[in-house]
Amino acid sequence: MLLIFLLVVFSCVNDDDFFLDKDADKEITSTASMITVFNSLKNKDLELNESNVCFSFKYPLVLRYNNDSTIYVNDFEGLLRAIYSQDINFNLVGLRLPVEVFFQKTETSFILESEEDFVALLKECEIQTFRDEINTLLNRCFKFDYPFLLRDKEKKETVIDDENGFKRFLENNGVEYQPDFKFPIKILVSPEFKAIKVLSYYEFYKVINNCVECPDISFQIESLSDNKYRFVPDFEIEEEDQLFLEINGEIDTQVMDDNSFEKSFSPGVYEICMKTRMPDCLGGKEFCKELIVEPICPEITFDYEEISSPYTYRFVPRVEVADKDITVSWYVNNVFVSDELLSFGYVDINLDQGSNTVCAEIKTINCPDGERSCIEVRL
Repeated sequence: MLLIFLLVVFSCVNDDDFFLDKDADKEITSTASMITVFNSLKNKDLELNESNVCFSFKYPLVLRYNNDSTIYVNDFEGLLRAIYSQDINFNLVGLRLPVEVFFQKTETSFILESEEDFVALLKECEIQTFRDEINTLLNRCFKFDYPFLLRDKEKKETVIDDENGFKRFLENNGVEYQPDFKFPIKILVSPEFKAIKVLSYYEFYKVINNCVECPDISFQIESLSDNKYRFVPDFEIEEEDQLFLEINGEIDTQVMDDNSFEKSFSPGVYEICMKTRMPDCLGGKEFCKELIVEPICPEITFDYEEISSPYTYRFVPRVEVADKDITVSWYVNNVFVSDELLSFGYVDINLDQGSNTVCAEIKTINCPDGERSCIEVRL
């Protein structure tokens, strides 16, 4: 039996950097984020150079497989081969801690001793955590078959009966908590949402890695006349795709025309979201932009003060518009004096003794004839 066991282990890894661990009885730690780290390396190129990875381990590492065999690897290449040699029946489930890692960018070291430390490593290297993946893909690539058991951060088991209960459980355990499932669990995998049994985080990541990602979507906003706007998608729309425009949280019932929407708005601030439903992205995806709609002819006022004698005054325009690069034209007694950008903030004008009618005028795309405001300044 010992001979068979040795043949199985070494035939699976097939590498001289692997050794049976003489201290196999020592404790091995298993966490979701540890498997996330292994999965992030698995999804990279097989010829990956360790210097191109955000972090590096201090070797040797002691690893355990799901068949309770315990081995150690003494370099990066050995670790990669261990990760790539995994399958459903033979996959990594744990690592002996503590382990030291070195961050390439900051040239600092860090000791991994717990799940929280692995989460910190993932965040430092900008790798999606297991919880991030679930938040992104739940209802899009898979659903849970309730009920199932989760262990909280104190390792107490809780029965999760529905999606609301799952979300409350995550919230109650804090933002750093990673779902600690008591396997096996059942999940329903898209597109048919067929039920499968999941025995480990490795198997869960097989579902995640095989998920068809929803395509990125975006759109452009084109300003037309009289506060009318066109919303044009920046992505390819297939025949089976459904597209919706949502304005301040409410679905607009207008039908899309020639791959675009057109709509008139009254002055105000709007959150415009474009939403999609696609055969390979059943949960849908959305992209939002803020739209500030100005009055067709915005009101302009201004203040003034004397800044030097004799008779030099500074005029400060007040206009409620988003575009501060529009031009303000200044007139005194109907005679043009100066053009200044609104973003500049003021204009200095020399006035004559007596009565002076000072006017400020602005023109915009929606207000081509201009809007003028005047005051009389007596010296």
